[in-house]
Parts: sequence; C-alpha cells; structure tokens
Amino acid sequence: MTEAVLERGQLKKELYTFLIITFAATYILQLGIYTIAGPLSYTSPLWGVALSASMFLPAIVAIFCMAYFKSHALTTETKIIFTFFLVYVVLFLFESFFPPIIGSIMDKPLLSGIVGVLGILTLIVLNLKKKWRNGLKLSKLYFGKNIKYYIFLPLIFSAILILTPILYYISGLGSPATEFNLYMFFNTWIPSLILFFFILWPSYFGEEYGWRFYLQDRLFPLLGGYKGVLMLGIIWGLWHSVLIVLGHNYPGYPILGNVLMILYCIVLGTIFSYAVLKTGSIWIAVILHLINNKTAPVATSFIANSDNLILGSVIGIAILAVFVLVLLKSRVWKMINLAVNEK
Repeated sequence: MTEAVLERGQLKKELYTFLIITFAATYILQLGIYTIAGPLSYTSPLWGVALSASMFLPAIVAIFCMAYFKSHALTTETKIIFTFFLVYVVLFLFESFFPPIIGSIMDKPLLSGIVGVLGILTLIVLNLKKKWRNGLKLSKLYFGKNIKYYIFLPLIFSAILILTPILYYISGLGSPATEFNLYMFFNTWIPSLILFFFILWPSYFGEEYGWRFYLQDRLFPLLGGYKGVLMLGIIWGLWHSVLIVLGHNYPGYPILGNVLMILYCIVLGTIFSYAVLKTGSIWIAVILHLINNKTAPVATSFIANSDNLILGSVIGIAILAVFVLVLLKSRVWKMINLAVNEK
C-alpha cells in the first residue's frame, strides 16, 4: 500500500507535516493575494497566478516531505519526473508575471508548455524499460497495472459529466451559453483534453500527487480504506475553503458552498482514489482530474449550465454518488494494509 512499511508514529509525523505546510502555504497565498488584489476575479492576473500556484502546492509540499523524511521512493527516475514538474512550475510562474520567453499557445506560455510535453515524453520512455519502470513504482509514477482502467474509468466518468448537463437541458433546468450542439462539444472537448494533458499536466499532477499519493498513502494505512477515503475527501474539500468563502465556484454562498464542495470532493476523491488503488499509478487520477476540470467549461457553451447553481450542484453530486456507491463495493478498499504498530 505505502511506499514502504512505516510505523504509525512515522506515518502520523509525515501526514501532519504535509497537512500543516500545505494548508498554511495555500491559505497564506490566497489571503495574501486577496489583501493585494482585492476580491477574487477571474480576469485578475494576480488571481490567475494564485489559482494556478494553489494547484501546484500539494505536490511541491509532498516532494519536500519526501526529501526531508528521506523517502525510499526518491529514486533517480522519480527525481527526473519531479525535475520536469518543478522546472515547469518555475517557468509558468515567471511567464505569468513577465512576457512569455518564446510566446504563447492558447494564452498559455509556450516554453513551460514545451517543458510539459518533454516531461510526458520522458515519462513514456521511462515506462518502456523494466528497470526504469521499477524506479517509478514506489512513487506511483509508473503507468501501473490493470491498464484497462485507463480506458473504461475515464469513459464512464466522462459519460456521467456529459449526461448531467444533457439532463439539465432536457429537463429545462439549464441552457447553453451559445447553442446546444453535441458535435461542437466533442469537436472542442476531445482535442482540448489531449492538448492540455501534454502542456498542463503539472497543474493536475500538483493536486493529485499531494492528495492521492502522499496523503492517501499515509491516511489509508492509519484509518483503513473506507474511513481513509472519507477523511481524504473532507480534507481536500476544506483545502478549498478560503477560495469558496472568497467567491470561487459558489459565489454568494460561503457556507453552503463549502458544504457542497466538501461533498463533491468526497465523491470525486473516492473515484480518483479507487482508480489509483486499482492501477497503482497516480497518472489515472491526473487524467480524471483533467477531465473533471475541462468538461464543464465546454459543456456550458454547447450543452447546458444549470440555471440554479445550488440545485445543479446537488444533482451533479447525487449522480456521481450513485457511481461511487458501486465503486465502494469493491474489495480493493478492504485490501489495504494497516500500519504495523503504534510507535
């Protein structure tokens, strides 16, 4: 289950260190930007940087903790992938404040995008040879086992995310920003997923490596699968709390919005955790997170967006929860090894 057999005391130490630094860094960053730039605005360059930087933080802290606690997962192969991620972060942040070094593509800095593509190509090469692949195994950076899950889980998850706005449209609960056009939806959505996976993977890796690798591999041995995935979802939801209060996702609903975000993170996190447990790889969660974040904007334009923010969110969470109930019946949740002792 974990990168190595760890004592409960060591697991707790690593877990608390990760959580304290991640939450403190995230909240300080977001409240600091609020103090400087004022209320959250998606047109504000500073807020744009803050939102991106927030997604990077969990993985950055996880990498720091792995180095500080001398993790056995820090192999040469793992360090190579970490280097691409960290170089991307530095370049992305630099090019967010200054003119892009070699231009932009789809409003994204081109140089950091090139680093992203090179990182994925390097990952593919490292997965081709058994010795290199084994070097990525402890850190869950190899492509893993049960490769079929890379096909049917994204397909099922995508179908749910697409059918939900279709339900809004058919029932009259929502309407598209432009026109209802499934051809335009798929013609826009599929290429964007492929492109963004190659050039923006560090954003989704940033969250998933922190939550679904570092935190998950410490929570689950301590609490077991069911309690662990519930607590992980709650923690992930609370991590968003400052942004929600400031108007992100649920503007005007600071309390109810946080409740809904926590519920959404529980159901979404269960799907992501299941995928990682089944494959042994973090990359399936990165793909699912990308699909989650990039489906709604395109669906809003060409399928429908709920006219009632709260009702639409409740319906979306409920539909995903049905899928989660099916996944919770899997034996994988009961096969997690608990930490060996109380030292």
